Amino acid sequence: MTASPPAPPPERPESDDRISLRVAVIATLGILSGTVAGSLTWLAHDNVANAVLVGLGTVAAAYVFFQRIIH
Repeated sequence: MTASPPAPPPERPESDDRISLRVAVIATLGILSGTVAGSLTWLAHDNVANAVLVGLGTVAAAYVFFQRIIH
């Protein structure tokens, strides 16, 4: 019995159409920070509109913060 040659490795998909791992981690941390800040604001003040504004502001600030510290 003859051994067949090993199968070639699968081709890696082009990464141009995906976001990088760094961007995914930064966005996830930003969204998580905004969710926590918005939830705590809602629990403290019982005002949904205020909680949403605080959460969105926190997402923007956290994204910039994590973008600077994660290289």
